[in-house]
Amino acid sequence: MDTGNAHIGESATGSGGGLAPSVRCLLALTLLLVGNWSLNAHLFPFYDQFGTYVREVCTATNGVALIVLAFVSVRRPKLLGSAYLMGLSIGGVVAGASFIVIADAMPSSFMLVLGACMLAVSRGVCTVLVGLLMCRADGSKLFILVVAAEFLSTTVSLILPSGYSSFWLAVHSAIIILVLFLARGDSDALFNWLRTSASPHDAALTQPSSYLPFGHQLFICLLLFRMMYGFLLTFGESEGIPSVSAWGLAVLGAVAIIHRTCLSFDGVDRLFRLAFMCALAGVLIVTASPLVPFSVSSGLISCGVAIFEVFYWMVLTLLARKNPHASVSVFSWGFAMNSIGVIVGANAGRVVNLYLRDNPQVVTLVVAVIVLLLVSYVVIVLRGFSFDATISEVREMEPVEIDRIDDNANGEDYEIRCDALARRYGLTRREREVFGLLARGRTGVFIQNELVVSYNTVKAHIKHIYQKMDVHTHQELIDLFESARNDDVRGPLA
Repeated sequence: MDTGNAHIGESATGSGGGLAPSVRCLLALTLLLVGNWSLNAHLFPFYDQFGTYVREVCTATNGVALIVLAFVSVRRPKLLGSAYLMGLSIGGVVAGASFIVIADAMPSSFMLVLGACMLAVSRGVCTVLVGLLMCRADGSKLFILVVAAEFLSTTVSLILPSGYSSFWLAVHSAIIILVLFLARGDSDALFNWLRTSASPHDAALTQPSSYLPFGHQLFICLLLFRMMYGFLLTFGESEGIPSVSAWGLAVLGAVAIIHRTCLSFDGVDRLFRLAFMCALAGVLIVTASPLVPFSVSSGLISCGVAIFEVFYWMVLTLLARKNPHASVSVFSWGFAMNSIGVIVGANAGRVVNLYLRDNPQVVTLVVAVIVLLLVSYVVIVLRGFSFDATISEVREMEPVEIDRIDDNANGEDYEIRCDALARRYGLTRREREVFGLLARGRTGVFIQNELVVSYNTVKAHIKHIYQKMDVHTHQELIDLFESARNDDVRGPLA
């Protein structure tokens, strides 16, 4: 499988700081994952004292902040800046932790929710910056780095105690700030590059193969699988804290060994299937708890959760590496799906937990329905779908050589070639107009304004033109136009 570029590119990355990129990637991702565990183990138990709704509001705020960041990065990338996001995030951590301390002293639900939401927004930005940092990792080491980070963070979670205290609040806040500083160096040049480039919203019109729309099947899959992830997290949780099993470490170690000895294990499709099987087996065994110790099902579920985490990071990182121009939106939207999915899945899991001991028949029925729906989705909807293939088909955005177009594509010669190619490929009259502007190097927004049509109309015309001409990028279309001879093909346009 194509793992993409080794890094985002000289024009879009920084110098990398004092530490080697691989070391910084491992350190930042490990700390981020430990911070996520700390949120569940140290802060959520305190939030629950004010009401279980606080953790839901906190997670939802994280998701909304990421959705906003995703749309801004697509529509108005010039508004983004590494320094601005860093200031916003560090300020959010300091203010959020202060409000939580005040809420503990007063006590005050309003202050707690305000502080929790500010921390959630900072954590969301932190996650995106770590994702951008992961794009710099060497392609051959990416999988091992993600597995190692998950292994180390799981080990830490098995050692450290749980429960809220001002000390753990300080530790959680310090982790976010440290990760922000680890990841920031590589995001400076990237954001500067994005601010001087065409917005992805515009570029996606003429470079459709470089961008996945937010409604793409890949993101829908990630949302549904994250629902399953959230559902799995609630099994065996104690006082709202997800259980952690050493089984996950054993399976992660086995997966890493297989990766080193079996080159065909590079694909994320295999990771998904392995995680799905472990999780499904654990959930099914839960219904046989009188016969099988709960530790068995909990262990399998922990394995599934750990591999799902690796799978999720691999999918988003590999996708972002294919087209750095869309990297911010990929991580923002991907982890927004994470937040939404976890909320839905976790609440479903807690409902099942309420009946786990008192009414096992209800649990059996609910689990059966969930398993049936998941298997049906994988067998029917995902039949023929491949994460590996989807990622490999994404192309890096190519700059258009406009100077050469202006010199050689003017006057009657230009019109003759446009008409000839339009007849040859069966373009409609409207598609011929759009093609003529594309051949001159015009952007999607220019075409939209010139022809006075909607964004979606231009998008549809360009999609049909690319399909008929069998090209994938704007530059390929221009190259086709420039290589065409002035053959005046007779006959009316379609």
